[in-house]
Amino acid sequence: MHPALHLDNLKRLPIAIRSQANAAISAETCNRYRTVDNMRLVRDYVVTAPETERACMLPILYRILDPSQIPNLDSVTTRTGSDKSPTEAEISIPKAIFALEALYTTPLPESIGIDLWLRVWPWVRFLHLYTHGDPAHTPDTEREFFVDFIIFACGLFHHAPTMELITSTSWLWFMFGRAWLCSVTIPDPAKRVATFNALYRLMSNKKITDSSNMDELLNGVGGTTADLARLVVGYLDTLILDHNTPNSALTDHPYVSFVGSIFKFLYRIDPTLFDPKTPRKTLGRFGEELLAQPILGVLSRFLRSLVATMTPGTTAVLQQFFALLGVLIVTTSGWAQLPVAAKNGLIPALLSCAGSTSAPLLRTHLRLCFTMILPLALTSYALLSALQIGWPDVESAAKQITDADFRPIWAAFSSLVNERLQVVNEFNCSHAAMRACDNLECSAIDSKNKFRRCSGCRSFYYCSSACQSADWRNGGHRKTCGSYGTILIGERNSDNFTSRQRSFLRALVHHDYQKERHNIDAKRAAFFRDYPPGSIITIYDYTQGAVRVEVKKARHKLESLEGSEWNDLLSRAAASGGQMSIDLATIPVNGPMEPRHLAIPLRSSSGVITQELMRLATTLPPMPQSGHLPRHPYREVMAVMKAVSLIHRTAGAHVVEIH
Repeated sequence: MHPALHLDNLKRLPIAIRSQANAAISAETCNRYRTVDNMRLVRDYVVTAPETERACMLPILYRILDPSQIPNLDSVTTRTGSDKSPTEAEISIPKAIFALEALYTTPLPESIGIDLWLRVWPWVRFLHLYTHGDPAHTPDTEREFFVDFIIFACGLFHHAPTMELITSTSWLWFMFGRAWLCSVTIPDPAKRVATFNALYRLMSNKKITDSSNMDELLNGVGGTTADLARLVVGYLDTLILDHNTPNSALTDHPYVSFVGSIFKFLYRIDPTLFDPKTPRKTLGRFGEELLAQPILGVLSRFLRSLVATMTPGTTAVLQQFFALLGVLIVTTSGWAQLPVAAKNGLIPALLSCAGSTSAPLLRTHLRLCFTMILPLALTSYALLSALQIGWPDVESAAKQITDADFRPIWAAFSSLVNERLQVVNEFNCSHAAMRACDNLECSAIDSKNKFRRCSGCRSFYYCSSACQSADWRNGGHRKTCGSYGTILIGERNSDNFTSRQRSFLRALVHHDYQKERHNIDAKRAAFFRDYPPGSIITIYDYTQGAVRVEVKKARHKLESLEGSEWNDLLSRAAASGGQMSIDLATIPVNGPMEPRHLAIPLRSSSGVITQELMRLATTLPPMPQSGHLPRHPYREVMAVMKAVSLIHRTAGAHVVEIH
């Protein structure tokens, strides 16, 4: 037994309190309730006594917490006959509660932990079972029970053998999980600091992810990995809300350290969560549970708060943050959360990092975000709409950043966003969407609401029932209707596109076509020298952010472009008399690792432009066997461009073109 637990230490106490202490452990007191009252007085004294006198009470607390006094749980409320005398449980339980309350406020010698733990733990475990389901046990008292215990337990960690004993104790990790769950509602700032210091010590312990310990932890937070993921995300969200209060969590180093330990804990559960060098479309079970929560929105707000804090250790936590963000954001589920992240201030938060003292250490992460991730998502109407809100303020904030390495990165990203926002504005202000009749013998162009849609493929539109019937009988749609839904953009694409998103993609491709159409038609003319119109395609590649436009042979090897749907599209283009060209938009549909080719045909009210381009093609040199455009001298290129421009000004002046 540790010397501090010997009864001789009571001699150093004032005689009055010494008498009460002895009475609390006396078995000879006539009125047994008096022992409870005496223990209450001891508890009250310990809470307010000088530190040296509090330590002298340890022998009393030690004896009150004798595990042999723990009553049988099944008989706690049983009273025999008409006996009105208190039961053993009615005496031992309140005395143990008072003893624990006193012990939790008593300074302890370093090596006393093992002796105390062997008495405290059995009582704490019993009291947890005893109070479970008790209507008098309120959420506040439950929170105090778990939190006070964890603070006490972790206060013994300075002694390595004691820490080993505690962390090896069965059901300890359940108590940790429950304390963590309760910690977010602690009203007292000082208590919160103490709690997070304690949670940090357990969170950093490598034993936490042992299989049996994880099972206990999960039981403590609700029972499932989904409950744990909800706690992690909800806890970060709570820290953000606290940031604007006078007792901000994020301005205190223990909280930042605890967040860092959460990231380390997540790494131990699933190391792939912090490996952005190996991007994945889907994560492990726990990673997907995190993504089932609104984690990117929470992380976006949390990032800005964290950067504003900049207490010791914040930079290291920021580096962990970016590793996690880089993994989550490129997954299928994370990509879908980007609009929510933007609404929650992701871009301003990243800019805050670029303007912080940590910027040199975060430069690689910021470059990755602004050059290889976010630009690829700028085909999303929802994301662009979110960015549009407050974008002028974002650009103003960016002007304050003086980092010479970051400024060109931001300039390129900002330019692309501004261009896409222009498309969004034009799209939002435009009149009704336009469609072309898919009966190629008609090809009439008018507002979408004047067309009827095929109820089978839900992709083809007709200006009349006569045109629909003609295309069904003579245009081949009867044979191919069931094959549509993969390549041609439409309602049956398996990409969960909204109608608004599909319409915006059409508008985006048409915008880029109009911007580049002289270059595009010059390349088409070069191909027309040796290939008919229906055998070439124009690709609008958005997988690098800014669009790259290429003209290729239709049979050029492209993933997923095969089958009845693709062959029918090519046949229709060939039979259209120049009124239909196959344009493909290549976009990262569910993330940068999953580009898709979506056919968004260019429809024309007349085939005259194509016919004039074919006539121009007869004056050009033959296409090389490779199928790639040859490099021509500057004068020849300019001559072709001038000829194409003339075609658009004359023959194409009254031609209506839509995508």
